[in-house]
This record gives sequence, structure tokens and C-alpha cells, in this order.
Amino acid sequence: MKKRLLIPICLMLVTALAACSPALDHKQTAGQTTPSPQTAEPEGQNGDTITVEDMKGPVDIPANPQRIVDVSGLADELIILDMPFIASANTSMYDGITVPDYLQEYFANNKIEIVGNYSGATATGDLNLEKIAELKPDLIIMNIRHDKVYEQLKGIAPTVMINDDISYVNWRGRFQQLGQWFGKEDVVTQWLADYDAKAAGLSSRVKETVGDDTFAVVEANSVHFGSYYVYRTGGPGELIYDELKLTPSSGVPENVWGEVVDAEYFSKIDADHIFFFSDDGQIGDTGNTPVWQNLKAVKAGNVYYGKNEAQYNMAYTANGKLLYMEKLANAILNHSNVE
Repeated sequence: MKKRLLIPICLMLVTALAACSPALDHKQTAGQTTPSPQTAEPEGQNGDTITVEDMKGPVDIPANPQRIVDVSGLADELIILDMPFIASANTSMYDGITVPDYLQEYFANNKIEIVGNYSGATATGDLNLEKIAELKPDLIIMNIRHDKVYEQLKGIAPTVMINDDISYVNWRGRFQQLGQWFGKEDVVTQWLADYDAKAAGLSSRVKETVGDDTFAVVEANSVHFGSYYVYRTGGPGELIYDELKLTPSSGVPENVWGEVVDAEYFSKIDADHIFFFSDDGQIGDTGNTPVWQNLKAVKAGNVYYGKNEAQYNMAYTANGKLLYMEKLANAILNHSNVE
């Protein structure tokens, strides 16, 4: 299996899995062993506990946890909330192993241990349960992608499952729930207000340049050659349409994460501007197809190229979205690629 992921696979699977049991069948990482269950009292720094509501129901957790292991992909949000996590599965959504560039300094300075990948959808990115147990956490935060190992995680330490489905686009809801659990709703509210103000400012600047021009967001799928993703509410699509308030062109799906299409679908897209993502940030063989060459945006030179790894890693969590939204806006304003 190529070092790819993660998020686009869910576009094809989310409809089918939504009707299934919450217990998802993910592979265990080769060579890893499941630790024997340990009895762990949910005690924080002061020995106090609180009861919170997660996807499984009410659960007792430490009121003041000091050794959080996060395998839910919420490193951004925990950093904003100044919560002390010691290990993370917030590795690249492209290869499931490396730490995204914008998180590397924080992880290095705070000696954050790596214990897998939060997507649960890579051949090499599943959770290292043995290492998690060795770290002796006082709280584990997980998501539904790792539902198969929920009981094993509970055997290590008190465990909470953040509310979401496998599409992983409910970033505001996840952030707000995390703030509720730790009594930091005011921090979340202020951060989101600042984020929305930043988005409004960038939107105003971009619209001064492009007016009511239309946009499409397309990704070349290197796992299934010849297919593409046309985004709407997922990842970069949300940033373009919902945050920067730019107008979707014809051919952009409505009210869905996105759609999987072939090259012939491009004839339905009549965008003035196109964001095109690929593994290497290049157009590749797609550029040789007549249907691509005939697109309005292509003829006008209004195509902005970006790399899949960056958009996978930054377009789904709080700080990453903030940084990547600015990159997308700058690409339009500077008429350049997404850097």
C-alpha cells in the first residue's frame, strides 16, 4: 500500500460505514502486542474526578489530568487549551509516521512521544498500545476510528472518545467538546471568534481581487490512478467555500464532503479558478487531457497547485486550518501556488 492515506479513503467509505455498527474493523500494526489490562484509577493531580459525556456515554476522568495520551488527532486543540499531553498520534495524514512540519517544534520542545496515527487507516499508522501502557497516562483521548481497541485503551487508563464520525470534518464540535471536558469553554469561544475574524478579513481581501469569480477544489488520487476528488465541505473545500466565502462553480457537489470522479467529470466544472492538489504539487498527466486543457480556469492561467501532504495535515484541525487558510488566500492574492 502506498504511503497515502487516510482522509480521501473515507470519502468512498463514509456512506457505507455510517449504516454499520460503531465498531470499526481496523488492522493492528504488525509486530505490536496488546498489553494486559491494567487497573487504573481516574485520578488527576489532586485525586479529583469529574464525569463527562462522550460517544460511549458518561465516563469518569481526572479533573486535572497531567499525563494525557491523545490518539484522537487533537494536538492542535490541546496546545491551544494548554493541556499537558505527553504522547500523540497526530502524525502525518499522508504517511502515518512523520510529525507535520508545523507541529515539529512543539513536539520536540515538549518531548512528545509518538504512539501511532489517529486516522486508523494506514498500513503503518495504527496505535502502539504497548508503548501507551508504558507511558502510564492518567487520561487517553481517542476517536471512533480506533473503536476496535477501545476496551484495550480503557484497560490502560480512563478513556474518552471525542464526538465525531469517520469523515473527521466536525472540527468545531470536537474543539468545543474538549473545552467542556476541561472547563475551558471560554478559551475555545475566544479562539473561534478570533479565527472567524481572521477568515472574514482574508475573505474580504480575496474578494476585492476576484469578486464573484467561481472556484473548484480538485485532488488527483494517486492510489487509484485516473480518479480525482472534487471537494466541498471537506478539508480545503471548507476553507475555500465556508471560511473564505468564495463561490463554488458548477460541478462542485453540494452538502457533502466531496465526490470521487474521473477526468471526464471536468467537463461539468466551469470554474474561473481551480485549486489542484497532487502528491508532488504538479499537474502530471492530467495536464495532457483535452478536457483539462479546455477548462476556463486553465485557459486563463488561474490554477493554483498544492501538495496533498500539506492539505491533509493542516486542513482538518484548528491551528492547521488557520495556517492553511492563509496559504490558500495568499495563493489567490499573489497568483501563485500554495506554499
